Amino acid sequence: MASFASLPLVAKRNSAFVLALLLVGCASQPTVPADRGTADARAATAPRTAKTLTLGQLEPIKAFTPETFSSTSGGGPSLAEVYLGGLVTGDDSGALVPRIAARLPSLDDGSISVLPDGRMRTTWKLRTDVRWHDGVPFTANDVVFSWQVVADPTVLAPGPGAPVKSLVDVAEAVDPSTVAITWKSTYIHALELGALQLWLMPSHVLSDAFAADKQTFLSHPFFTTDLVSLGPFRLVDFGEGETMTFERFDGYFLRPARVDRVVIRSISDHSALMVNLRSGVIDILADRTLASTMLLPLSAEWSQSGDGRVLSRQDNWWYLWVQMSPEIAQPVELARDARVRRGLMHGLDRESLRDFIFPGVPRTNADTFMLEGDPRSPIVGQPYARYPYDAERALQQLAEAGWRRASDGRLLNAIGEQVRIELRGDGPNAPERAAIGSNWRQLGLDVAEVQVSALLQRDSEYTAHFPAFLARARGTGDTIFVNFDGRTHSTAANRWNGANHGHYANPELDRFIDRLNVTLDERGQAELLRQMGEIMASDLPALPMYYRVSFAAVVRGVSALDDYSGTRGPGSAPGLMSRNAHLWDRD
Repeated sequence: MASFASLPLVAKRNSAFVLALLLVGCASQPTVPADRGTADARAATAPRTAKTLTLGQLEPIKAFTPETFSSTSGGGPSLAEVYLGGLVTGDDSGALVPRIAARLPSLDDGSISVLPDGRMRTTWKLRTDVRWHDGVPFTANDVVFSWQVVADPTVLAPGPGAPVKSLVDVAEAVDPSTVAITWKSTYIHALELGALQLWLMPSHVLSDAFAADKQTFLSHPFFTTDLVSLGPFRLVDFGEGETMTFERFDGYFLRPARVDRVVIRSISDHSALMVNLRSGVIDILADRTLASTMLLPLSAEWSQSGDGRVLSRQDNWWYLWVQMSPEIAQPVELARDARVRRGLMHGLDRESLRDFIFPGVPRTNADTFMLEGDPRSPIVGQPYARYPYDAERALQQLAEAGWRRASDGRLLNAIGEQVRIELRGDGPNAPERAAIGSNWRQLGLDVAEVQVSALLQRDSEYTAHFPAFLARARGTGDTIFVNFDGRTHSTAANRWNGANHGHYANPELDRFIDRLNVTLDERGQAELLRQMGEIMASDLPALPMYYRVSFAAVVRGVSALDDYSGTRGPGSAPGLMSRNAHLWDRD
């Protein structure tokens, strides 16, 4: 039957006239029959169906501490802003924006200042409408207390907040809504105090326990079953860290979340996690969980069926770490002669490798270590573009270094022995190792592809003694350089805890690292990074292969992650994929 609005004009007039007569004739009767009134009253008072989103990750959460999130894989760190809050987060482009802070400190208004002794002070104005999940107001005292806990070496091991732990000199509450953080020197990342970089803890809940016994502090129920935090959802059931339930916190300072409940499920089996995603049991899949070999076919399938979306963003710089210590390197020429490294670089078909690993996926070119959206990228340029795939040029460079090709195709060193190179990596990057090994075998090298066990990956001494190449992905932009700092070698003296397992040493690069860390001007940073890129591309302590890509997934009917491409990722900068969890919704 046609609606009233769709009838012809004459019919509308006649219908309106008839309707008026009926209303007059029925004026003495009850306007609404009793049974209909009861039904309408029930409808008005009936509770609406609660909206729940189920999020999937790989690894269960053992405890809500920075140590738990020291590894950024498994999905857990990506979902942290569901329940945690930081002074800052990221916007849709990945740029830094205030969150619990009312605004970012700035040189312009004096809230960033360099002290006469070279230290730097950042003064943070905090929002005054922020509440902990138990309703207690958040204040500057909480920031100070959190720093005291994070900085105490007897309580927490280094994690995502390691710079706060080691580089902050003191944190002071100026007033309830102002905190001043003094750094030991000017520091390029001093404003990046997100949910994982500075783990905010309620002083009214934990200060007594912290003062009483630091040895047992982390066993406090707060860190598992009784979490009190600042995110849009509050914990109601820890579920042994495997099936955690969070309910909307109506006092969230931005706005109450659109859904009532979030469940975070940990499913350690990759295939089972995929089955749960396909069946709709999982609504949102955290990034850094499933490999591209599983998610790219799903993306193609969903683009046809409309059953969901697979999203991607640039992740870490994936490269071959070169052993630069002559005492460890085999063959030793690898460490002593840059022509060997340049020849091997020219012998790699990196474009085909990218197309093989990430077919059709954008932003995978690793000719620069800068993220595509970083405003400093245009000045830094693409320092590694000078190494296109060219087998003839590769052999020429190797010949200049004393490696010559025999008549049978084998590549021989100066004393006539075939050159053998070991290429190490973990299980997931076996396809990459196979492709790289194939390229180098075509040059005549004997390549041994070695898969490193999970146990050995955690053995720093073993890692520091890789003989030739180690496949790895870590960092972006200025965060890559800790691995090439000549003062951070992994040695017996520091119990193999140094970040520089490749033992690269270049005093000029070290000086640039120091200058970069204290340069606050963005253009100045970009120029330093450009020069550092030139050093790296000339010396080649790393052979960059591609930019890794992280994938997340959202099923049909769920509104979430429209801003995912702007995420910069856990461990690199604030702004996790869950930063706007309060805006997520479902049909």
